[in-house]
Amino acid sequence: MEKIFSYLIDKYSGVGKNFIDAFLIFLFGWYGIKILIHFIVKMMNRSHIDPIVINFVKSIIHIGLKIILLITVIAQLGVPVTSFVAVLTTAGAAIVLGLQDSMKGIVSGIVILFAKPFVKGDIIEVNTYIGKIQEIQLLYTILMTFDNKMVVIPNNELASSTFVNYSHEDKRRVDMTIDIHYHNDVELAKKLIMNVINQHPYTLKEPLVYVRVSEYRENSIAISLRVWTETEHYYDLKDDLTEQIKKAFDHEGIVIPYSQLDVHVHNSDETQN
Repeated sequence: MEKIFSYLIDKYSGVGKNFIDAFLIFLFGWYGIKILIHFIVKMMNRSHIDPIVINFVKSIIHIGLKIILLITVIAQLGVPVTSFVAVLTTAGAAIVLGLQDSMKGIVSGIVILFAKPFVKGDIIEVNTYIGKIQEIQLLYTILMTFDNKMVVIPNNELASSTFVNYSHEDKRRVDMTIDIHYHNDVELAKKLIMNVINQHPYTLKEPLVYVRVSEYRENSIAISLRVWTETEHYYDLKDDLTEQIKKAFDHEGIVIPYSQLDVHVHNSDETQN
């Protein structure tokens, strides 16, 4: 019996030691991963990185480190891991190929979130759509149009498109062209336009307001105006100027010409006589 016990101890003592080592590696590795991820997330929060990117990076690191930990524990137990790693590599390659388009979208989403060509709340124009950024996800961006339609744009398409960000700067310029009749007083029309602009609370004093005759058209004189305002007041100022300038013109007799068609009817009997 003593020989049998000695044989078993000699044979399996190494297995017990490997099991204990594997357990300790698993235990310390598991909690070490939690501490490392907590530290990384804390550093990213201090850098004011978007929460979507933080969660994505956190998930990738969490999964990657746990896979490495699992392989290390299996190897410590004496199990050959070459085949296991080959299977994981093949499976990973197959998943990446199958989700190729999704991966492009994720990469594009990360680029958008890091580069920040626009942020939530910005008004942009892309692919004939104009609206406010509602949400930026890893795979797509949600745009709400002014008539309250939700437009879902894939990030890989958005990252490769040309778009206009109307909210990027604090100030925007309102450009308008107003036509008046040739028999109207041009200086009076310009004075009325300047009065309306200067009296509006959303008009900025700098840069200076521009009101000049810009073109002589077939049936009218074109007066161009350029006035700066804060970006958030752009549409309010433009609509108010359109309405108030018309009222000022009507009050002073300034005529805004419009296309008209004169029809002459000839009596056939009178023509024959």
